[in-house]
Amino acid sequence: MSLVGMLFRLAPRLVELLDLGARDYGLGFARGRVLWALRESGPVLMRGLSDALNVSPRTVTGLVDALEADGWVTRGPHPGDRRATIVSLTPAAEDVLARLDASYRALAADLVGDIPEADLARCRAVVRVLGDRLDAAVSRRIAEFGPAVVRPGRPRPG
Repeated sequence: MSLVGMLFRLAPRLVELLDLGARDYGLGFARGRVLWALRESGPVLMRGLSDALNVSPRTVTGLVDALEADGWVTRGPHPGDRRATIVSLTPAAEDVLARLDASYRALAADLVGDIPEADLARCRAVVRVLGDRLDAAVSRRIAEFGPAVVRPGRPRPG
């Protein structure tokens, strides 16, 4: 099997593992990403959260609305700009993220704990190169399809 084929088989399994713990808490992938970003950044402006996640402000607002309703985050006023809102984790979210982090670290130890550091360093370097190339390669492939993808038997939009 090719390396790319192996990565395609591996990626969904890794996402499933990441999602597994988060689903136990009703978070799912998108909501979990918001919480992890907040854990990394600390309290942050909504705009900063949107930038960190690379999603639209509207998307972040919807996610934060749901997370706030479920008690995972709080919103508060910015001390210097009354139009700005700062989003913070609740103590319950911090506790859950600490437990999930410990679980993910244990998983990482199971997966790569006995692999020599030199091999891991080379693997990280290759994965970084692949990651750097991924967006450009996907954009090129999408451009090859033209302005709209047409399904067989359906009229072209526009």
